[in-house]
Amino acid sequence: MRASPIRFAGVGLSLSNEEPAAVTLAQGVQADELGYDEVSIPESRLHRSTTSVAAAILAQTRSVTVRVGVANPVTRHPLLLALEAATLADIGPGRVRFGVGACEWTMRAFECEPEGWLPYSNTVEAVRAMRSLLAGGSVGFEPETFDSDADLRLDLASPAPVPVDVGAVNARMLTAAGRWADGVQLGALMSPAYVAWAAERIAEGARAEGRDPGEVLVSGNVLTSLDRDRAAARREVCEVLAYYLARVEGVVVDRSGADPEAVAAVRAAVRREGLAAGTATVSGQLIDTFAVTGDTDEVIERLMPFGAAGMAMPLLWYTLGPEPTWAVEALAAEVVPAVRPEPS
Repeated sequence: MRASPIRFAGVGLSLSNEEPAAVTLAQGVQADELGYDEVSIPESRLHRSTTSVAAAILAQTRSVTVRVGVANPVTRHPLLLALEAATLADIGPGRVRFGVGACEWTMRAFECEPEGWLPYSNTVEAVRAMRSLLAGGSVGFEPETFDSDADLRLDLASPAPVPVDVGAVNARMLTAAGRWADGVQLGALMSPAYVAWAAERIAEGARAEGRDPGEVLVSGNVLTSLDRDRAAARREVCEVLAYYLARVEGVVVDRSGADPEAVAAVRAAVRREGLAAGTATVSGQLIDTFAVTGDTDEVIERLMPFGAAGMAMPLLWYTLGPEPTWAVEALAAEVVPAVRPEPS
């Protein structure tokens, strides 16, 4: 193992939360025991509640930070989200990050968009209210997207600070996150080029609000596959890439540097023949653009550009390799120490 010149603030695991809750709980406990800094628990389509699983992990761990990544302020009232965050902090003081995002793609895919909803405004108002409430203050303003008195306060005071992050993708939301949030959790199919573009938008928002951009923690899922066999590690990410390339549109791909013809070929194959055909169509250039794969040294090397682009907390994501149980242990033993700050 060789040291990396990039030093992230920490390294986390992003779990699917699609397995039985007991499986995700065991993964969270393992992450704690192995010394990962965070575990991120998403609300993946209509699988399992993020806050319920996060509470179970907090109750059975000692040091790992548990990230809600992310909860929806359209389908959940922001006051309830603040109460959930304060309750999680009561279970694991100082070990909670709470992400909020309108989950536009999922809402539209399921055709469950509320009439007149305002994803941007819903998210911004939720973040503003939650940060104030969790700091012991009132809502602090008259919201337009949810019902609440500006003077309302939580009866349950948070026993420890709870950073509130935004799940952001487009320029407008990234800029708003820089203004209002403690951090940003970027989504699926991250690439260094997109992260650099997103970090600029976040910094613009922070400076506009008179904030130091360094106060806003930039995190995101990084598609990772570790194996002693380089080719096997690369094959492992192809199905995930095909699945998301067929669904993710716009700036995430456009700003990635991915070959547009290669992207179009995968999308056409999935549309005509299904996911297996799309998987077989994924090119090496797409793997190199969107994934961190290979043996230990290669994974360290491929993580470096994400840090150089402005990501402070990579969340190692998805399959993690042909042998995921071994990969989680190997990543913790060899990769994490090489890329995060040395103990003072």
